[in-house]
Amino acid sequence: MKINILENFLFEINEYEKKQKETGLSINDYPFQSDTSKDTYIDPAFKVARLPKEIFFTGDSSIFLSRHNRFAPMITHLHDFIEMVYVYNGHCTQEINGETVSLSKGDLIVLDRDVPHSINALGEEDILINILLNEETFDTLFLYKLQDSSSILTQFLADAFNTQAKHDKFIIFHTNKSSTIHSLIQLMLCEHLDNKMQAQLFLFQYLQILLMELIRIYQEENIYQNSLLKFNFAPILSYIDQHFKDIDIAEVADKFSYNPNYLSNKLKQVTGKSFQKIVLEKRLLYSKELLRNTDYSIETISLESGFNSPSYFFRQFKKFFGKTPNEMRKN
Repeated sequence: MKINILENFLFEINEYEKKQKETGLSINDYPFQSDTSKDTYIDPAFKVARLPKEIFFTGDSSIFLSRHNRFAPMITHLHDFIEMVYVYNGHCTQEINGETVSLSKGDLIVLDRDVPHSINALGEEDILINILLNEETFDTLFLYKLQDSSSILTQFLADAFNTQAKHDKFIIFHTNKSSTIHSLIQLMLCEHLDNKMQAQLFLFQYLQILLMELIRIYQEENIYQNSLLKFNFAPILSYIDQHFKDIDIAEVADKFSYNPNYLSNKLKQVTGKSFQKIVLEKRLLYSKELLRNTDYSIETISLESGFNSPSYFFRQFKKFFGKTPNEMRKN
């Protein structure tokens, strides 16, 4: 499907929308709802409608895309799969766990499983794209990708992301400045609607690129927000990332024109860790990377990672990762 045809399709008013525009009432258009055993039901714990995954996924499919129908509100509901909602055009307002969330063109929200939410009626120019993911969790979508790095700045952002995700049960990405995200959504829609051979495989690959781009946006936004603060810790963590093998607080304080005690206290306040612990964790993360990607001896890795004593390295590695270096390498 060509992009101009996709655009016409997305803005065209379908039969369900015509009825919703006339009545103001939401009409189900679930793709696999013919089996009465798959109908929605009231969840006894949450007291709201639960949408079974069987009405969206069939066979080996694990990714489902659709355009949200306009002109009528979507009732409060939940489901046991991840939902990504992208504002392709216009605006929308959702109620998520009792919180009102307003989204504009380019915003993308990721909802965790079992989160009650509803959507206010959309206008004719409001185009919302739903991406449903059957086999994913917040951890597999984002956290594992964020944590798979030896950068302490990235690790800090992973901790912040995890804290926010667990508290809110959703994450909003402001992607209006990213043409890449919009293009990826278009490619996924075309692939889904064309339904050619290996469509799910193509959708999975597009999804991985989409997720990595979202992670980049999250990191850049957080680093920018921190740059506006009086104490901008991001360049300090980046400096430690680059000079961790032989570094002390006095050197870093001099580099960034801080008093050593002030710098130590601010790092502890922001990260929850002392300067010594930050450096230690960086060295351990780097050693893990060497274990994965080289055939260096354990002693060489300990020295390359900034440890003067292999036995001290061994103890700290086991304490931090719960495995010995040899066990980590075997796995």
